[in-house]
Amino acid sequence: MNKPNSLPSSVIDADDEPRPRNGIGSRFGNIAREAAPTLGNYVNIIRARKWMILALTALITVLAAVVVNLMTPIYRATATLLIENTKSKMFSFEELYGVPAGSREFFQTQAEFMKSREVGMRVVQRMNLLTNPEFDPRQVQPGVVKEWIQKIPGLAPTSSAEANPEARGNGPGGLYADRTDDEIAELVLSRYKNNLDIVPVRLSQLVEIRYESADPFLAAKVANETAEAYITADLDARFNMQQTASKWLNERLEQLRGELEKSEAALQAYREEIGLVATPASSMGGNIRSMDTSAERLIAARVERTQAEQVYRQVQGNQRNRYDVPAVLNNPAVASARDAEARAQKRFTEASSSLGASHPEYKAAQAELESAQANTRRQADAVISSIAKAYEVARSAERALEKSLADSKVDIRDINRKEGRMNVLERDVQTNQQVYQAFLAKVKETDATSDFRNPIARVVDAAVPPLEPVKPPKPQIILLAALLGALLSAMLAIALEQKTAVIRNSDEVIEKLGMPLLVAVPKITGKEAAHVSRLQIDQPQSIYAEAIRSALTGVRLSLMHERHPVIAFTSTLPGEGKSTMALSYAIEQARTKKTLLIDADMRKPSIHTHLGVAGDKKGLSELFKGESYDDCIQVAPELNNLSIVFTGERVKNAHDLLMSPRFAEIIHDLKQRFELIVIDTPPLEMVSDAMPIGLQTTGVIYVVRAGETLIPMIRRSLERLQQANVPLLGIVLNAHDFHKAGRYYGEYSAYGQYGKGYKGYYGDNA
Repeated sequence: MNKPNSLPSSVIDADDEPRPRNGIGSRFGNIAREAAPTLGNYVNIIRARKWMILALTALITVLAAVVVNLMTPIYRATATLLIENTKSKMFSFEELYGVPAGSREFFQTQAEFMKSREVGMRVVQRMNLLTNPEFDPRQVQPGVVKEWIQKIPGLAPTSSAEANPEARGNGPGGLYADRTDDEIAELVLSRYKNNLDIVPVRLSQLVEIRYESADPFLAAKVANETAEAYITADLDARFNMQQTASKWLNERLEQLRGELEKSEAALQAYREEIGLVATPASSMGGNIRSMDTSAERLIAARVERTQAEQVYRQVQGNQRNRYDVPAVLNNPAVASARDAEARAQKRFTEASSSLGASHPEYKAAQAELESAQANTRRQADAVISSIAKAYEVARSAERALEKSLADSKVDIRDINRKEGRMNVLERDVQTNQQVYQAFLAKVKETDATSDFRNPIARVVDAAVPPLEPVKPPKPQIILLAALLGALLSAMLAIALEQKTAVIRNSDEVIEKLGMPLLVAVPKITGKEAAHVSRLQIDQPQSIYAEAIRSALTGVRLSLMHERHPVIAFTSTLPGEGKSTMALSYAIEQARTKKTLLIDADMRKPSIHTHLGVAGDKKGLSELFKGESYDDCIQVAPELNNLSIVFTGERVKNAHDLLMSPRFAEIIHDLKQRFELIVIDTPPLEMVSDAMPIGLQTTGVIYVVRAGETLIPMIRRSLERLQQANVPLLGIVLNAHDFHKAGRYYGEYSAYGQYGKGYKGYYGDNA
């Protein structure tokens, strides 16, 4: 006989032919991971834990109702003010507050002013809130809840100031014993402002002053007093501003009077300095007229000089024709001399033509001619001399006029400078006069209206003591607490569900594990639970028996080509029913096949306990030692002649034995004797014996207890089997409550309907 190979790549059948592992487990090679939760999952969780959610919600609602009823009721009183920004006032709102009257910013400014420290301190002082128990921190008593806490052992305050109500006062050892009056006033003001609310009414000039207090009469009184304090504070502020403005105006007026007098003195001194006896305008006018006359005369002089210069240039020097110049020839004296010369020339010509040179008449005529020529030259020279003198006179006159015009321009420029300086001084005087007059008028107006007080607002609706409290809103708080309690309870249920993620319905086997479901075995309770191993014999028509037959059918279909299959049962943890499933499955198979059940849980065997027999029979341990198969195989006639191999004697090296080649030999030899071998293995989470056993089997059936085993642990065990190349036939969901799964998890199963008539077969939870 050939020795079977213990390698995980194949198993040995009866003909010693290796067969590849291609069972049903190969179609589900990847273990499923957790899918994203859906709304339906959450709804199912809430349905499953509805009583817990309802209980927590009710508890939170009751606690909220108790706390709300212990709260001090708060009353709100409202006083309504009308901001009268259209009245005539000494100072405008822009001057007082820097914002336009009637604007949204103005009303917001007024609202903030009502909450100011100045208004608050007026209310505190006028109402003497420093001694009011509601405001004075030295008189505040602890609430009901705090008093209860102080009575609880271990939660009571340790300091004497907190434990003793009297010590909380202002006496020795009190919390506020070392506080000054100003500090106490600040604390009172803070409590006053915390309960004050100023609300401008939209699209109107109304402002509501709301105050909240445990005392309705105090709330109304504080609201009204706040309105009065605001009006008074505003009047005082504007009166103080008027006084301040008046003082400043008078001081400034004195300064302006001094500046005006100084500027007038400077103007008069300058006038005296320049010796001004006429107005600048008249002086300027005379100089301008003089300059215009000089300019006209200069033009005429230049023309005359030009003409004289032209004639002078014609007659100057030794020019031969200087006597022929028209200015010389046209002179009357020269013309008369030329006429006399012409007559003398005529007579000389007549004498020279008829008389000789020695003739007395010739000589007389010659002498007369020479005398006439000399006279003509003298007259011409005299004219030429007069022309030169006239030219010099014209040139002198031109120069004199040029100098006179230049002097006039200098005088005008000097006058312009003086006039500019005087204009500056006059403008300074005029400006100082205007400013002085304006301030003088403002001072007189301020003095005339200094005692005029026009209030900025008036109370149109005084606050009255409210009849109903506004806080706490008990129905709303209780309803909100109920809603929050329900939400928190639902979240807690979901968190607990995720923390204890288990298989609760048959659909989750494939959804969360990625493994085929062979059958969901109903939960057995009551008397049947103690004899579950005999239900296959005693109650063959029960739902439990039908479930086992369903699992048998699924395995048969997947192993129909296997001649001598070896099937192992394992689970994640002890107590999941793997041994019961293995025994029930073997009993059912023994009806038609020669079946052997092996209890391979050598560390904690349980098959003998289910059968109610002693555990000292020979079994698997003895087979490892080489004893006879006939001595180690037991037959149970009452269980369809099912053959059983118990664990035998306890051993310490169970894992080493199962990993040895001897275990493969034992399985091989037993396959020659039986048509089907069923093996009960230890749980995977506890020990790893199931993996070497699974390597010698045709397939492993994994038992999961519904609603108990955690899914991450199941996945981890399945992954270990997968990594060891152990074929998985499918999942048996044991102890499944179909009725609960249908109600809370939406499972629709034929067992749930069919089992209604067989209630006693699998307990009261069906």
